[in-house]
Amino acid sequence: MTFSQSNYSWSDAGFSNDPKRYAPPAASVAGTACFLVSLALAYSFYPSEETATLMATVVARIVGIGFIVSVFLDSQQGLRNLLRTDLLCIVGVYGLTLAEFLFPQEEFEVMTTPDQTTLALNIVLIGLAAMLVGRHLMPPKPMESSWLKLDDISNTLLFKVFVVSAFLGYLNMLISVQFNVIDMVDAMLGARFTQPWTRGALGGWRTLVNELALFSYIIPPLTGVIWNRKRFFSKPQIIIVLAIGALTLFHSFASGTRNIFIAHLATLSMGYLLTLPKNTFRNTILPLAAIAFITVYGSYHMLEFRTIGLRNYIDNQVYASESTRDTLAVDYNLASIGWVADAMPQNHDFLGLEVLNWALVRPIPRALWPSKPVGLSVSIEEIAGAEGWTVAATYLGECYMMAGMFGVVSMSMLFGALAAWWNRMAMREQSDYALVVYALGFFAAGITMRSMFWLTTAILPVIALIVFRKYVPTR
Repeated sequence: MTFSQSNYSWSDAGFSNDPKRYAPPAASVAGTACFLVSLALAYSFYPSEETATLMATVVARIVGIGFIVSVFLDSQQGLRNLLRTDLLCIVGVYGLTLAEFLFPQEEFEVMTTPDQTTLALNIVLIGLAAMLVGRHLMPPKPMESSWLKLDDISNTLLFKVFVVSAFLGYLNMLISVQFNVIDMVDAMLGARFTQPWTRGALGGWRTLVNELALFSYIIPPLTGVIWNRKRFFSKPQIIIVLAIGALTLFHSFASGTRNIFIAHLATLSMGYLLTLPKNTFRNTILPLAAIAFITVYGSYHMLEFRTIGLRNYIDNQVYASESTRDTLAVDYNLASIGWVADAMPQNHDFLGLEVLNWALVRPIPRALWPSKPVGLSVSIEEIAGAEGWTVAATYLGECYMMAGMFGVVSMSMLFGALAAWWNRMAMREQSDYALVVYALGFFAAGITMRSMFWLTTAILPVIALIVFRKYVPTR
């Protein structure tokens, strides 16, 4: 077999003898059963604790152990079987609601009550259980949609897609600084929302350019794929790819927006790991461990400097002062979920389909629809009783706002099924280009755990790449 620089892909590299080649990654029944048992144990044990923090700590530890054991059982089908969308969703829910309680959280006691914490923990446990069941509603078989069976493209065109995506992704920022890259990087170091490219609350024609920033999400997975193909690119091309990839990671880190930073790390790792000829402990587990460390370490510091900016954080050595936290705390989303659950339906009626309608219309530019609703008829801040600050309650809290526990169960099962369906993309015989699309869908699923209102926006880069491959001549 000969390889040409213009048409080579790892899917051509002769791995068709793998007996698992035609089976997409999927959760094992044993892994799911183990995880469900841990959820049941957590549900049984936490009510005996006296304080809200201890209740959450018990659940975090038991669920964490159950998750680790379930991952180990899933890994028996091969390391590639761990590169799944549903696993990212579970990690996202755990990280947003429970992971911080593996560390001391004294502040949590003054934010909520044991009764509110009970409501929130029940929502999290039931939501996770429904997601675990939902991921088995889609049988693990090859992707049948012709739209998602994407042929590969040449390395030359792949590099062009990377460059165009980078240009469009940074276009609004470059315009804001008169195309001065040094000024752009300098602005990245400033405090949150002080950058010249920051958009207003309501969009207009100018913000249409800002929406092109979604193309920047294509950069990390393409960086991972191109790195695996690096011997087929010139050194200047590799330098450009690595420089832009590093700039993208730095921008997401300096912005203090943890969900974007983590999403970039996740898609970078997926683009790299899925296009490896063979997944081993050294080239798969060790990079994932490094990503996990960077995620935790970076998240801690991002929480500390996001209001003052990375420049002030470093120049004033705030990281070494007593003003920084001595523990890892995320957003206390568990408290937010408890506030919402405590207020509905006692103080506010469930919002019903209004929640789904807002999620669907959210990506439509206001310049094209001036009368587009500003948001929900009742904001999550009003429901939670928050004044002067924003509240995030993850997709679980939003589903509860929609239809109570029924909303949590139904949407969690739906997301679990969608994740399992999307896993069908991650097959050996898929082209590298298709795996980039998979990695972007992987990102969309993960960020949806933060807020399901992001789903319809996050899938736009996925749609753009599919349309490009289907309708734009690639020869």
